[in-house]
Amino acid sequence: MECGAVAMNGSLYVTGGYSYSKGTYLQSVERYDPEQDTWEIVGNLPGAARSHGCVCVYSV
Repeated sequence: MECGAVAMNGSLYVTGGYSYSKGTYLQSVERYDPEQDTWEIVGNLPGAARSHGCVCVYSV
């Protein structure tokens, strides 16, 4: 997977990573809603990313 992930506002956000089925690195930002048990693409990174981290910062 090699993706970044962060929990925020009751959802899980996953960024980038590697798609073994497509054989490519990803630039997508996806949100998982555990109450609905659904995934949604909510944006894109400026470029493909792998082996990175994510952080959520409030009140900046």
